[in-house]
Amino acid sequence: MKMAELERRSGVGRETIRYYIREGLLPEPERRARNVAVYGDVHAQRLKTIKRLQEERFLPLEVIRRVLDGDTSALPPSSDPFAQLGPLLAQRLGVGEGEPPVLLATLTAGDAQAERDAAALETAGAISVFESGAGRAVTRLDARIVQLWRELRGAGYSPDVFPADNSINYVELVRGLAATEVARFFDGFAGRIGQADATEKAQAGVEIVNAIIATLRIRFILDEVAKRSSELTPPRQG
Repeated sequence: MKMAELERRSGVGRETIRYYIREGLLPEPERRARNVAVYGDVHAQRLKTIKRLQEERFLPLEVIRRVLDGDTSALPPSSDPFAQLGPLLAQRLGVGEGEPPVLLATLTAGDAQAERDAAALETAGAISVFESGAGRAVTRLDARIVQLWRELRGAGYSPDVFPADNSINYVELVRGLAATEVARFFDGFAGRIGQADATEKAQAGVEIVNAIIATLRIRFILDEVAKRSSELTPPRQG
C-alpha cells in the first residue's frame, strides 16, 4: 500500500509515520523506485499497536519500542495508579509523545540571532536539544519556547535589553515552583485517588495555577512600573 492508504487505515499522519520509521518503531518500507515506497500490513498493525499502547497504557515511545521488540518486561506494573501519570498528563495538555520533533534549523530559519537565542536557552536549561535522524531538534513544547522568544525579539526586545541568558532566571524560578507543586500533589493524592482522577486534577491544577501566576505577574509588574514612574516624576512645586 502507498502512504495515503496507510494513513487512512491507521489514522496516523505521514509525518508521524516517517518519524516512527526514523526512530526504529516501524520498519523501512519497500523501495521499488527512487520516489516510490510501499508499506505492508506490518506497518498498519504496528501503528495500531502504538496507538493502543499510548491511549490505553499511556506509555512513552521508548517503552513502546521495547514492547514492539518483544520485551514485555518493559511494561510498568498496572497496579501502580500513578505509574503513567506523567505521559497521561502530557497527553491531556496536548504535549504528549508521538509527535515528530521540530528541527532547530526550521525554527531559527537562518536567523543568526534566533540561533544564538536557542543556544542560550539550551544552556540555561529552558529547552533540551537532541539529535534526530534529520538533525538537531527539540520537542514541540520546547519549539514553542523558541518561537515565543522570537516573538519577543519581533516585539522590539533586543538582546542588549533582554538577553536570552536571562532565561535562566525563569528556569530556576519555575523549576523550583514546579518541584514544590508536584511534591504537594503526590503527598496529597497518592494512594487516595486513581490515575484517571489524578490526571484530571493535575490538568485542572496546571491550567488554573498558570492563570493565577500570569495574573499575579501582571499585578506586580504594574506595581513596579508605578514605583519607577513615581521615582522619575519630579516633585510638584508649591
